[in-house]
Amino acid sequence: MTNLIIKNGLVFDPLNEINGEIKDILIENGKIVDSFSNMTDIKEINAKGMTVIPAAIDIHAHVASQQVNWARLLGKKDMIFQETWKGLTLENIARNYVSNGYTTIIEANVFPSLAKQTIFNFNYLPVLDKAMLLNVSNLWPLELEYQKAKMDDMSIFLSDLLKKTKAFGFKIYNPFESENWDFKILREDLSDQGRLYNFNALNVYEALTRCNEHLSLPHSVHAHIEGYETEQGQKNLYEVLEYVKKLDLKSSIRRSQIFHLAHASSYNVNGDNSRLIKFYNDNQLFDMDLGFVGFNKINSLITSDRRIINSLINTGNPYRLIRSAIEFEGDLFATFRVFDKNNERDCILWANAIDLALNIKNKYQIQASINFPNYANISDIPEIASFLISKEARTNYIDQMNGAVKNTLLLSENTPSLSFNEFIIITRVSPAKSLGLAKIKGNLGINAEGDVNILNINPNDTDLNKNQEALKRSLKFIEFVIKGGNIIKKQEKIDLNLDGRIFWTEGHPPNDPSGFVMTKKKRILSKI
Repeated sequence: MTNLIIKNGLVFDPLNEINGEIKDILIENGKIVDSFSNMTDIKEINAKGMTVIPAAIDIHAHVASQQVNWARLLGKKDMIFQETWKGLTLENIARNYVSNGYTTIIEANVFPSLAKQTIFNFNYLPVLDKAMLLNVSNLWPLELEYQKAKMDDMSIFLSDLLKKTKAFGFKIYNPFESENWDFKILREDLSDQGRLYNFNALNVYEALTRCNEHLSLPHSVHAHIEGYETEQGQKNLYEVLEYVKKLDLKSSIRRSQIFHLAHASSYNVNGDNSRLIKFYNDNQLFDMDLGFVGFNKINSLITSDRRIINSLINTGNPYRLIRSAIEFEGDLFATFRVFDKNNERDCILWANAIDLALNIKNKYQIQASINFPNYANISDIPEIASFLISKEARTNYIDQMNGAVKNTLLLSENTPSLSFNEFIIITRVSPAKSLGLAKIKGNLGINAEGDVNILNINPNDTDLNKNQEALKRSLKFIEFVIKGGNIIKKQEKIDLNLDGRIFWTEGHPPNDPSGFVMTKKKRILSKI
């Protein structure tokens, strides 16, 4: 393998407290080193006048599932969808992510019975490293463990499931609402017990959060609170956060959080994030991905949340819908929708993500995400970056919105914008830390993987608030994207011939020397 040296670049590496220093980056055998073991076959990039940063990581996306296939099917003859998303093919997904500096992506919602479909898609998704999160919050074989909080038995079973499916962690999503097969029936409250089991949704949140720590998994539980984009979702959000807080759990040594909140922009539909901001500023064991809205011509909606689907139906969404349910696992939905700058709720979702990004003090508690492809395209990231870093860019964009809508946006005029270094944290370092991968991802330290971006900008010499166009250009037209020491993007040329890896783990389960637990579970499964 060719060694690579990136010379004279202005390096931003927040994890290693490097904030705009001219340094050389050396990559050998795919890893960053302090010196080469031999001086032959060295390729050089002269990055003088340019900025060198770690490659980006998307902690929450939907790119490899049955529902993505449904979205492709629904959009096959839709010209706007084809123009905007190029069919949402795996090759175009990879091309767009690489173009925007990403080398790692997490598929955020996979039912265990459909994991083979995700692995199949992963094998054909070029370049990017990837991992999946299993939605296990409706698994009937764990009924007794949810009821009695039997952590050892649950950990043994779920570790085996992670191993068999090649999954990286757990998703909590509408726990045990799948008991109600009539799609018109919705649970009234998270504390309601089911008709067929002796526990409630909050017990599932507790059991999976405890089990995740019991297994010492790299990433914490990753939660979609049911009813997002509805008033019920806002109520459920705070009920879950306060409940998990009272568990008084400690985080893994590989990460800082015990609980990850997905697409945090989507819960406070009244636009008031003050309670959520205070909770996070007071509780460092929780983190979130933000869920930025991009106002594209059309967006897919890939979800298992009945409330948002019912809400769309009730408001006359004109697009076709594919819906299904897998017994013992949950619901599946795919459709399209359009975000509109004249729609008050859509604009509030846009503002919520920015409000949270600017006002949560510890930037290691937040990660940039777009709930791809539900809220935005990855190609929207350069403009989103300008909103975060430039007050002027935010103001100009809000001026494009409906006049009545502008008055509802609670973005404080006095809130400081993100620094360039903080933008690197929420797009690179914080996702790596949240995923428990900070030793190898999201930084440019020794032994980290050689995943690097080189941008044609010098933030130290550029007023990014006034010159947001320069920032957007540098992120839209990244000069070099490097993965494991391989140049996969050079100016406009992109090489998708490299294979990415699938990250998975089985954690550290308790011993089951006699195989009693798995024998018992297989007996239960054979009767289902």
